[in-house]
Amino acid sequence: MKKLFIAALLLLASGSTHAYNYYYNIKPYHLALTLSNPLSASFKYGGGWEHRYRNFAYMLTYYKYTGAYPGTQMNMDMRIYLRKRWMNERTNVHYQHFIYTRGIFGTAGFDGPKLAIFGYDSKVELAQTLYYGVAAGVGRRYSKGHFFVTLKGGLKYCEVADVTTAEKKLYRLFYATGPGSILEFNIQFGLQL
Repeated sequence: MKKLFIAALLLLASGSTHAYNYYYNIKPYHLALTLSNPLSASFKYGGGWEHRYRNFAYMLTYYKYTGAYPGTQMNMDMRIYLRKRWMNERTNVHYQHFIYTRGIFGTAGFDGPKLAIFGYDSKVELAQTLYYGVAAGVGRRYSKGHFFVTLKGGLKYCEVADVTTAEKKLYRLFYATGPGSILEFNIQFGLQL
């Protein structure tokens, strides 16, 4: 029984290591239309357009936030895709790693009633103000035919302009869970041509 268990483990390990092989001859896409993660649609929705030339791509995106910090966000991503593309030979799904940097520009207000459960003053509402920032990180893009899913994560730094010292206390969660969150993890999907 012990030998059968060890043989099964070796078979599974060898199958998983050979399921993905790397290829250099997969033709990359040139244009992609992307949408944000549908699971976050209750507080953020939007999309963008990506153009790729060989292993370099840039992407313009626009998002609308409807949560406690309502407003908009515009991004300009620059991506460098690593040379190797990995493909699962059984499903024809291939993926490629990339690194990215991004410039951020947007507006954010404050909607106190949505944060009353966290102890914030539920009567305070602030008009939208500008913010800007940068982000950098790594990601992986899964593709099959004309469809793709992108997973990426990294660090982000944002600065809110024109707020008083008292108002800065209201923007604490903006840097934890709002549009200016320091840690970011994004899922995007869409069509590529």
